[in-house]
Amino acid sequence: MREQQPVPSATRVFWYERVTYRTMEADEIADVSRHMALDAAEAIRLIRLDVRALAAELPPMERHRALSWVDGGGCVGAIGALHRGEPCGFSLSHRDAWIEWTVRPQLSVPVYGAEDAAPTTGA
Repeated sequence: MREQQPVPSATRVFWYERVTYRTMEADEIADVSRHMALDAAEAIRLIRLDVRALAAELPPMERHRALSWVDGGGCVGAIGALHRGEPCGFSLSHRDAWIEWTVRPQLSVPVYGAEDAAPTTGA
């Protein structure tokens, strides 16, 4: 007889991605970084840290836009979108480059190894 294995439950995780393009036309990728966060606030915190680190180097209008998103309603709306299961993002120009941040909610299901899925026999 086969024992019942517990059904794995799905967990929501958040995939964070930062893509830096060499030019404002976003035609050639210069750098990509990806991370996983276990909650929406942590994923948005990663974007806020990046944007705040760049803010001093931005032209005045772009700095104002960036800090308004970081300190204002932009990041709050982004967390709300993630909790609704929707992706969110932010982008800005930095020097001659274009930077895009995106966060996408995903469901993660634990996968058992072959030894975990093997049927057990009773004596």
